[in-house]
Amino acid sequence: MDDLVLDSATREVARGGRPLDLTTKEYALLEYLMRNPNQVLTRTMIAEHVWNYDFDNATNVIDVHIRNLRRKLDDPFPAKLIQTVRGAGYRISSRQPE
Repeated sequence: MDDLVLDSATREVARGGRPLDLTTKEYALLEYLMRNPNQVLTRTMIAEHVWNYDFDNATNVIDVHIRNLRRKLDDPFPAKLIQTVRGAGYRISSRQPE
């Protein structure tokens, strides 16, 4: 994640030197992922830390925000940082899944 920079003081994010325009929730989600690199974060953990409420498994709000974040953070670059761990959750890692 050497090319991904998150400045918590200014709330600015850049990848590969290119600034990213994130919503408040996208920023909070990315910050939580980056504070826990290479760790699988469940949807429940994400909901509690980013949305501060008990998670309703019927909603896809987290999946939608992950997709939006991927569109901005991963799609323009060959190396994908946000990874889905099937049946478990998400993680951010510079190591590519096997």
